[in-house]
Amino acid sequence: MTTVPATARRISVGIGQIAVSNNAAEVLVAYGLGSCVGVSAYDPVAHVGGLAHILLPESNGSAAATREPAWHAAAGVTNLLRDLTALGANPRRLVVKLAGGAAVLGEANAAKFRIGERNVEVITELLKQRNIRPCATALGGVKGRTIELHLASGKTLVRTAASPATEL
Repeated sequence: MTTVPATARRISVGIGQIAVSNNAAEVLVAYGLGSCVGVSAYDPVAHVGGLAHILLPESNGSAAATREPAWHAAAGVTNLLRDLTALGANPRRLVVKLAGGAAVLGEANAAKFRIGERNVEVITELLKQRNIRPCATALGGVKGRTIELHLASGKTLVRTAASPATEL
């Protein structure tokens, strides 16, 4: 089990938010990913990382979609890559990992809305269009997850409420 140094500062990445950093003393965390998808990206050469907490596959004209940088998949992926590049990351070197996309609303709603499944499909396609392929994932199922990006090491950890953190 990996432990976080006592000096590490945890940065919470809320729904629709993005955080990027080159500060090795920080851990970026997206809590409670149900149907949302956490996109972790780290450039091991530039030592720059970021985390997007993407809520929806499409914007559907929501006012929040214009206020929050990762409210929907297209904005989330585009803004995450832009912000990482601004800090010196090279998109070709990014180590990308995904977590979330669960069907937490129950079987009947999961079949009807497929939000988690659609999030995963859209995000994966957007990354593929940019020649970026996730190297690890923890997707689907019915349990929510938390994802952490440790900027000191570039490690991405994922856990559920009932399980310890494991490295992706």
